[in-house]
Amino acid sequence: MDDFNSYVKDGQLSNGFKKMDGDLVDYSTLELKDMPSYYVNCRLTSFMIMKNALTTNCKPDDSDTYLMLDLDAIDTDKPISMTDQEKLNYTTLFNWIPLDDAKTLEQHEEKIETALKDRDIKIDESKGLSIINIYVHSTFDNVRFVGHTGVLIDTNDGLLFVEKYGPDTPFQATKFHNREELKKYLLARPDLYGEKDEVAPIITENNKVI
Repeated sequence: MDDFNSYVKDGQLSNGFKKMDGDLVDYSTLELKDMPSYYVNCRLTSFMIMKNALTTNCKPDDSDTYLMLDLDAIDTDKPISMTDQEKLNYTTLFNWIPLDDAKTLEQHEEKIETALKDRDIKIDESKGLSIINIYVHSTFDNVRFVGHTGVLIDTNDGLLFVEKYGPDTPFQATKFHNREELKKYLLARPDLYGEKDEVAPIITENNKVI
């Protein structure tokens, strides 16, 4: 976080928490002095926070093309390098989910939960952390893929959601009273929506749809 913030021009990031203006934070006017020297997105950020609290069956789908930039960063950028075991967990966790003949929202939700169960994805919830994934529909590839993700922390006075808002936007921590507020915030992201025939985004917490 400190490294990324060092690339942001002075005075553009808030010092501490402030009330959101609307349902999302607008980073369209954010200016960077230079682009960071290595690639970090929401998935890499969430995994680096959660990697010691999750396990999978380590059987990734190598045909997935949506993780190419992530895997290249893992292999070439030292700050986010991973062990072989961690890389297998990473790809298994975030692999796309083929939809086959599923058409409706409910059928898509069932496909996602079945896939996560088959991958034996387990989260150690005793640490008070959950991973929140937003699965976006690709009609071109007929799959669901994780278009955004973050880490949810249960606190004494509500919820804290930590995310890398985007590859060229800051790390962000946001406070919510409950999961309904979180869900409303997440679904307000305009970059989750594309073609009109796409089925709505689906949010999961750990291995269950919320």
